[in-house]
Amino acid sequence: MTDRPTPSGVPVRQKLLRFFIPAVSVLGIVGILAVYSLRLNFPPIRSDGLGYYLYLPATFIYHDLSLQSIAEVFTSGHIPDVTPSLWKYSGPSLWENSSNYLIKYPMGEALLMLPFFISACLLALVTNTPVDGFSPLFQYMAAFSGLFYATAGIGILWKVLERHFRQNTILIAMLGLVFGTNFFHYATYDSVFSHAYSFFLFSAFLYTVQRMYAEAWGRYFLAGGVLAGLIIITRPTNGLWLLFGLLYGVDSLPAFSDRLSFWKGHAVNVLYGVLSCAGVISLQLLYWKLITGHFVVFSYRGEYFNFAAPEILNVLFSVRKGLFFWSPILLLVVPGLFYVRKVAREFFTPLVLFLPINIYVISSWHSWFYGGSFGHRAFIESLPLFAICFCSLYEGLSSFLWKRCMILLTLLCVTLSTWLMLKYWTGVIPFDGTTWDYFVTTFFTLLPQ
Repeated sequence: MTDRPTPSGVPVRQKLLRFFIPAVSVLGIVGILAVYSLRLNFPPIRSDGLGYYLYLPATFIYHDLSLQSIAEVFTSGHIPDVTPSLWKYSGPSLWENSSNYLIKYPMGEALLMLPFFISACLLALVTNTPVDGFSPLFQYMAAFSGLFYATAGIGILWKVLERHFRQNTILIAMLGLVFGTNFFHYATYDSVFSHAYSFFLFSAFLYTVQRMYAEAWGRYFLAGGVLAGLIIITRPTNGLWLLFGLLYGVDSLPAFSDRLSFWKGHAVNVLYGVLSCAGVISLQLLYWKLITGHFVVFSYRGEYFNFAAPEILNVLFSVRKGLFFWSPILLLVVPGLFYVRKVAREFFTPLVLFLPINIYVISSWHSWFYGGSFGHRAFIESLPLFAICFCSLYEGLSSFLWKRCMILLTLLCVTLSTWLMLKYWTGVIPFDGTTWDYFVTTFFTLLPQ
């Protein structure tokens, strides 16, 4: 869709983006500084985030991917603000019959964080502060890295959506996406976790796929392959997202036949994409080979999927971590699906395939609540689908009254989600184990007693 100029001559898209992205960035910076200066939580590099991050100091500072050097420092307590318990929960464990520690988390996030890590190293050298990978400088750079990718993902997703929807529609959807769900929390409080990075990768992959099929330039196939590889080695189950690369724009059998012809006609470019994807994945395989002697290992030892008994109802509706309980605005995905086929039909087939499969896989994980989190964190990266469904529903409604109701509902959900997030930050809402009685009795409590 083309940009409608404002009276000042600035296109609507530029005007809205100039407002929204900086606003999210400023609020994100304030949020990060508030969380860690007030010690609502500390340090930024902790828990799962520590596991994803360890590749960087191990490679570039300690030059020891076995993690023996870092383990010795952790044990003796020489790294500031990092305790042995965080080492325990970060996931590295001694590989059987060896002295090598295996990081259970894949390395995709570390690759994305690399520019910020290098910047922290340079700043540490310039300011004569410890280049240990865990000093406050490194902690805050890691936190701001997650915020950067969250806001970059918003900007890229905006470009994806504007090919189908009006700018004002996108602004309303982004407001609900960022502040009406737990997205902002994972862009700030838990920004070193993988979810903001996966959100960025999902958005960038959608943008690349659109360009790839519209223009068929080799660079988009290469970029799509790299992004696909990063998606897989950031959170392997997110490989389901590649359905959008295969089936975007396929809404009938003739369209599927045309897609096969497209791949055949651009076989060389497709090969480039496959090879670039394989090249990225090979980095993870080489790490596993170096540490364990095997190219492929299941690093989440002791954890498993229970595909015979998925906790679908709990994942979607429970007070403990239910997706729709903690982010009720996402219920609009259901009616939104009806309008996607009419308004943005290119997304319809991969979307209706991805959603149920993704819910099933997430619900089958043995720890269906995914540990300590604000809401259910496993769906953060899939929020671009919410934006597509939200925009489709809003523009599909013919009644101006219903559109106003959607705007009002969005504002109510933003207010509710922000309130619950602040309660989580102050510790009123626990990391896990929330019950209905506790939720009700403490609903208007912001500070712990």
